[in-house]
Amino acid sequence: MALVVALTWSGATWAADTAQTPSLASRVTHYAANYTVNPDGSHREDRAWSMAVLKPEMVAGASRTSVSYDRQLQKVTVTEAYTRKADGRRLKVPKAGFKDAPDTTSGLQDLSIVFPDVAVGDTVVLAYRVTTSKPLFAGQFSINESFPKTDAYDDVRIKIDVPASMWSQDQARGFREVKRAEKAGRKVVEWAWDNPQPLKSAPPKLSGHELEEEAGVLFSTFRNQGDLAKAYGVPAQAKAIVTPKVRQLAEQITQDVKQAPREVAKALYDWVTLNIGNTGPCLRLGSVVPHDVDAILDKRTGDCKDHATLLQALLKAKGIASTQALINAGTAYSLPKVPVASLVNQVINHIPSLDLYLDTTADSVPFGMLPFADEGKPVLLADGHKDGLKTPVSPVGFNQQVMKTEVIVQADGSASGTVDVALRGLFAVNARMRLRQLTQVQSADMVKTFFESGGQKGSGSMVKDNARALRDTYGYRTQFKVDQWVKLPGPGSFTITPMFYSESPVADYVAAASQVVDEAVETACSSGHSIEEYRYQLPANMRIDQLPKDVKLDSDKLSYSATYQFKEQVLTVKRVFDDRTVGNVCTPAHAQAYKDFAAQAVPDSTVQVVFK
Repeated sequence: MALVVALTWSGATWAADTAQTPSLASRVTHYAANYTVNPDGSHREDRAWSMAVLKPEMVAGASRTSVSYDRQLQKVTVTEAYTRKADGRRLKVPKAGFKDAPDTTSGLQDLSIVFPDVAVGDTVVLAYRVTTSKPLFAGQFSINESFPKTDAYDDVRIKIDVPASMWSQDQARGFREVKRAEKAGRKVVEWAWDNPQPLKSAPPKLSGHELEEEAGVLFSTFRNQGDLAKAYGVPAQAKAIVTPKVRQLAEQITQDVKQAPREVAKALYDWVTLNIGNTGPCLRLGSVVPHDVDAILDKRTGDCKDHATLLQALLKAKGIASTQALINAGTAYSLPKVPVASLVNQVINHIPSLDLYLDTTADSVPFGMLPFADEGKPVLLADGHKDGLKTPVSPVGFNQQVMKTEVIVQADGSASGTVDVALRGLFAVNARMRLRQLTQVQSADMVKTFFESGGQKGSGSMVKDNARALRDTYGYRTQFKVDQWVKLPGPGSFTITPMFYSESPVADYVAAASQVVDEAVETACSSGHSIEEYRYQLPANMRIDQLPKDVKLDSDKLSYSATYQFKEQVLTVKRVFDDRTVGNVCTPAHAQAYKDFAAQAVPDSTVQVVFK
């Protein structure tokens, strides 16, 4: 968490066969990371690496790297930085090649390094030391060093030197242990790894257990996940106090609601979600203790732990007990046996009496729901930790979209109509987030751009639900006009397809037919129900010559149906895709079954209506 080294490694192409060696664009010829830890958890980190440039497309990426660090608590010293030319010459990075500036995204300092005159056949070399004066958690130390198996490494070494008095545990994935010794009050462990023939990379996907897919080393002085939760929780919970300002605000927020605990909690959640801005990066070096609640209220902004602490204090002011919880907000749906602080990067709230998890940093998510990234994740409770807890996932059938399209086609082939979209669950959350800031002018531009992307000239407007009303439903209505939707007089054809953006179109489900399934990788997944209804009012000079046939497909977790009717110049179509997948992690077998099922729906989803 304290240090990020930005390196661009390989330019390997995607392939379904992961057993073959790709044509490499670069190769890491040496990589070493040595940690020397003090009794209080502060430490020194020495890193050195060299990377050979093998192809022209890697020259630009290899010419630049960066080291991110905390300016207040860390010091970076570069000991070597040069380009080793193919003929053996060393070109040192000049003073102008170093630039130290704040990174507004992470809140850290960024030391960028530009290597001189890099060409194919050269090697870039960097060695530096990072001295950390204050640990993430007092008296504790933990790291997760991970390396993708899709990159070429000739020699990787990880070494950790800690006081013998510090209890520790470790786990290696793919690495071999080359040293474990205790001498003169110090304990040293060293591992080595190489990957001269890397795997070919696969198309990017959300993996449920991506940590296990990489080689690496975990090292920690935490005995268990509960100790990690406690290290955060003790100082954090102490900040969740009911000040006079907090008590007054809690009474003000809830004065017009029923005093049932759930209604009170909802009112407080809504207020924090809509009124406290999210400053972004949450748990990092020098920032693991929340700010004072009054300071958060004065600034009206805070990171995830500030949000969680303020909501906990407001709940406490109304007599509702709650605690904070650590989770991973990335794509890790399991935590390793060895507790590592960097693998829990989000703080949310838990109300035991209501059996609810809440995340106020997600300003489009209604009370009672969680963002998709928070669902199905291991939970480390700051107070009352229990192993095996996980955040809930969306129930099957909860995420729904109903899109109704009315199209009136004129005799000259132009068309006008409306698209009504009604959403629920995560689909409503996502659409609210995407559309909430759109002005009327921007909405009109969005309609215009939609038709332009299909080679047509169109215009229109949009009416949206109130985006500040945090409900599990959301909807919008679009009116449109298209100059020439079809060419008349015929003959011709058109495809049944959405006439405007929607969050979860049937086509997205059917697109699984073209996905690449990795038999060794679990993927993130969820359920969804999508209905599309179309009504086309056709002119008298447009006669349907070929009407698609009805379709009905069913499997254990999936179903697809389509019906077509034509009467008195009105064509009505209804398509339904029902995905009853239980999320949020699916097996490769499920992904393959999904792909096979979707392939059966492809012919109908792309069928054309033929007219004269």
